[in-house]
Amino acid sequence: MNHYHEANKRGWDATAEEWQKRVEKIWRKAYEDPEIVLSELELKYLGDVKGKKVCVLGSGDNLVVFALAGMGAKVTSVDISQKQLDIAAKRAKEIDANIEFVQADVVDLPFKDESFDIVYTGGHVAVWVSNLEKYYSEACRILKREGLFIVNEYHPFRRIWAEIPDRLEIEHNYFDRGPHQWERETPKGIIPAYEFHWTIEDYVMAMLKGGCELVALHEYGEDREDFEIANLECIPHYLLLVGLKNRE
Repeated sequence: MNHYHEANKRGWDATAEEWQKRVEKIWRKAYEDPEIVLSELELKYLGDVKGKKVCVLGSGDNLVVFALAGMGAKVTSVDISQKQLDIAAKRAKEIDANIEFVQADVVDLPFKDESFDIVYTGGHVAVWVSNLEKYYSEACRILKREGLFIVNEYHPFRRIWAEIPDRLEIEHNYFDRGPHQWERETPKGIIPAYEFHWTIEDYVMAMLKGGCELVALHEYGEDREDFEIANLECIPHYLLLVGLKNRE
């Protein structure tokens, strides 16, 4: 694990309990009603997942994991933070959900080739990963032939703006991929965090180079997240990519 990922891992381990409190009231609901956490577009491409083997990379709060498990999928949850996984595993035990939890870096997955019918990754995962091509190459490697690779990421256009509430002012060059370092306040003190700001081209090319054909690309959503200070309602919220593992 490189030092960027190691630092980010320490940060997520240190803040896992705080982070998971945010979803205390909705993780059960996600299991019962996937529409709480999965968009209409995502559900359309996922289709009927009952009995299918699905791997969620960078599972974080595990809301998508619980939603897919509630839909009948055989889900493997992968995250760099063991603390995040431990909390989710306790919750899964409460509702007797059959979910496998695996601690791993997304650029080095401990699975055999062609192990899953669907690989899903979304939310804010790629921003913590220093090598997008390796990340997506691993995702495609563990995917079965003609399996789906679904990426639903925070739209990269939203990462360039300064935190100013009354106007849009550029803070980061769109092509400045980083690393962008900042200091994360945690119960265990200040821990450096590293972000990587990938472009739409980066996402698409990483999927293609990984061995998946791009079958759909969508930009959608105009809502604002709680942490967003700039007025970003005029900019798409999500970038959704759907890849199909090459047949040959």
